Amino acid sequence: MNPSLKSVRWLASACDDPTACLREWRLSARGVVLLPAGRLWDALAVPEGLGHSLLNAVARCGQPTTGPVLRDSSRQELVLLMTPGSPAARLERTARYLTTGTWLAVPDPGRRVPGLSWLVPPDGTGTLFSPRDVYPALAPRRSAR
Repeated sequence: MNPSLKSVRWLASACDDPTACLREWRLSARGVVLLPAGRLWDALAVPEGLGHSLLNAVARCGQPTTGPVLRDSSRQELVLLMTPGSPAARLERTARYLTTGTWLAVPDPGRRVPGLSWLVPPDGTGTLFSPRDVYPALAPRRSAR
């Protein structure tokens, strides 16, 4: 199976009706659908500069960049897809944690979409960032304030 198709199917499985989601993606002029957070994944949205620093810190700790990373150029944010149900006790003021009851605009991983792009596309297997890898990398930034 095409890796992009596998990714699209995995992402669509977050919806109540994955078939309708896939159809909407295919027919959408923008190539974007709204997917619910809190089912397959939660999301951590951070300013782009912080996001790149965070990814570098996670890599320096010996952790590969395992989870998907979405770049939202209109908001100048990176959005990391995380294991659901693991919000940090305290986040950067500029960070947003998306979970049950929130939605995320998600582009088709195999399509170019203005404003949204996959810096690290989903692999289709459900690999996500672990809070145990990401949150410690945020801790030095919080303590420096």
